[in-house]
Amino acid sequence: MSNQDAMPTAVQNLRRIWESKKIEMHFNQTEAAEELGWTQGAISHYLNAITEMNAPAVIKLANFLNVDPLEIDPDIVHNLPHIKKVLVTMGSDDVTKKQTKSMYIRDDIESFYVEVVGNRHLENHPEFILINSFDKSITGYAVCCLPEKYAGNTLIAVRLKKEKLLRFYLKTEMPPANTIHTLWAVISMNYQ
Repeated sequence: MSNQDAMPTAVQNLRRIWESKKIEMHFNQTEAAEELGWTQGAISHYLNAITEMNAPAVIKLANFLNVDPLEIDPDIVHNLPHIKKVLVTMGSDDVTKKQTKSMYIRDDIESFYVEVVGNRHLENHPEFILINSFDKSITGYAVCCLPEKYAGNTLIAVRLKKEKLLRFYLKTEMPPANTIHTLWAVISMNYQ
């Protein structure tokens, strides 16, 4: 029996998926760590069964790798009291088109999910991403809700009048109210 065969099933599955996706998605551990907000060492520890994967880690890895968390850990459903599978309802490059993708997220806030396409950093705010271009090389998901449902956000998703594009702004730097068609609170954003 090899060392890999002795690893937990979730780690074996993660390693198999990781190897496949790093070729398909063109990333290495360092780039993945940056996207996930982890260290390269943390990823290595998960891949080598040094650190046990908990449900939040499995969800984060699954969303990054664009797979169902059950593909990594078939037993995860027993550890997910506040997680649900949701449909991604629209894309930021054309909010009038419906999406048919899904992802796993928290289910304790009424929200909807947007595929985010494109990337440009806010001047003076590199920690936030403003989607005002059509660079399709970077995608992710934004979890949005009505502003009155969630006040703890820093980002606002805005559809301007006469536009299909969804733009993201800091709450403190929103466009003039008379230019806004619709706005939503951004609860979270995950890039792949």
